[in-house]
Amino acid sequence: MKSRRWYQLVLWFQFFVFYAEAFPALFIPANHPNLQYVGRWDMSNPLRPLHSWPGVQIYAEFSGTSIGVRMADSENYYNVYIDGKLHSVFHGSSAADSDYTVASDLKNERHTFLLNKRNCAQNTICAFAGLWLDEGAQVFPPPPQPERRIEFIGDSFTVAEGNEATAAKMPWHDTFPVTNIDQSFAAIITRHFHAQYHVTARSGIGMVTDWSGNRSLNMPDRFDRALMDAPEPKWDFQQWQPDLVVVCLGLNDYSGLKEKDGHVSAENSTWYRSRYHDFLATLRRVYPGTKIIAVAAHVEWMRENVQQVVQEEHAQGKAEVTYAQFDYIPEGYVANGHPTVAAHEKIAAQLLPAIEGLQIFK
Repeated sequence: MKSRRWYQLVLWFQFFVFYAEAFPALFIPANHPNLQYVGRWDMSNPLRPLHSWPGVQIYAEFSGTSIGVRMADSENYYNVYIDGKLHSVFHGSSAADSDYTVASDLKNERHTFLLNKRNCAQNTICAFAGLWLDEGAQVFPPPPQPERRIEFIGDSFTVAEGNEATAAKMPWHDTFPVTNIDQSFAAIITRHFHAQYHVTARSGIGMVTDWSGNRSLNMPDRFDRALMDAPEPKWDFQQWQPDLVVVCLGLNDYSGLKEKDGHVSAENSTWYRSRYHDFLATLRRVYPGTKIIAVAAHVEWMRENVQQVVQEEHAQGKAEVTYAQFDYIPEGYVANGHPTVAAHEKIAAQLLPAIEGLQIFK
């Protein structure tokens, strides 16, 4: 028994020495002025910012041979970019604050680091506490973020749910590792215009109801939140004003509002349009003067109703709202009917002319 105990102590010591030598040694807290945050974050505790919306990012420029993170998240997947190139996909293993090395054996020089959340996990609030660097390393001031700003408001299509999948059908949670928002039409459009973006989107959500008919799950009721599924704290719209807002909501309304015969009643269609008008009024209030594109997918009901909303807005002299649409893409869907990466590229190509026609980004 004594020898076994001694053997366990030796193993523990060897692991500790290896871990101490391999893991970065300098901790950079989350409130370091040279860390750059993108997307909606709850900064109530600057030493432990919280997030839940998709597409949030952390950017830093650092010296040394390795970099690690301290975070609490066992649900989401992250793209790790080193020096502008995809280094790896990272997935945490604990919902409590934990330390992870995300890149090592780098050249001992200055590097860029971008951590980008790929997927959309619901009813989950995650935290970031800081970075780990080599002893004696530095974090440098980042360059200014792009001046151009676009906000994308939508559902699983905007999130890019399952876009890297190969299976036609799969359990929803299995889509997490094969969802890559960096290859979404939103990200493609953002890169085209050399802009920065916010993705205010949630899988399954609509303008008035979710895909199953749950009317408590709608975007207008969540739009003012810093955290997607938490009513508090509220998001401060003054801290990030977009030049353009792209709204694509209606696919889940169509699913959730359909009757048994496959049609949406005139009453429910009117309700959808009324709620759409109200949401556009909200956007004008929080983003005065901002251009808005109301996008419809390939579903004919959605196209008819979104077009009617825009026409009614124009009739009231509200010309800042315009209409755009994208088509059904043959053989372009996986993971329970969601666009592939190639389909997202085609969607972006169809939406770009509508955005360029606004002449916002000259």
